[in-house]
Amino acid sequence: MAEVLKAFLSPDEVAALRAQAEGATEGWTPGRQHTGYDILPLRSLMDRAAPLVARGLAQVGTPFEDYWDVYFIRYQDGAYIPPHTDPAEHGRVHRRVNAVITQAAYGGQLIVGTRAIELAVGDAVLFSPSIEEHEVTRVRGTRLLFSVGAWV
Repeated sequence: MAEVLKAFLSPDEVAALRAQAEGATEGWTPGRQHTGYDILPLRSLMDRAAPLVARGLAQVGTPFEDYWDVYFIRYQDGAYIPPHTDPAEHGRVHRRVNAVITQAAYGGQLIVGTRAIELAVGDAVLFSPSIEEHEVTRVRGTRLLFSVGAWV
């Protein structure tokens, strides 16, 4: 069941991550759902010992082998994600922490199952995308997340 982690990121961490994401002009690729959001892999910049990654993985659980990732996820005007689950393999469960860096002007609501998850900037949600159906409502403005996940 999805769990809200209040103030997962400090205001200083939010500001540093926002500056890093806004300064990234290369490396963004369309998200897997192809519905207008982009991802920026950060694993080459942050290893498992990086404080924010380690904090995320402490919530998610110990990754199976080397199946973990860290991303920025950027939703711009019109982006959304339809209801879906994300597969995990090797008999594992996909667990993820998504922390809000920038809130959309409107929309961008994460819905897990039938529950709308309320998050402020700096808050995060811990959930199991391979088990829990989830979606993101259409965004107006820009919504930016810091995301750490693993198969556990």
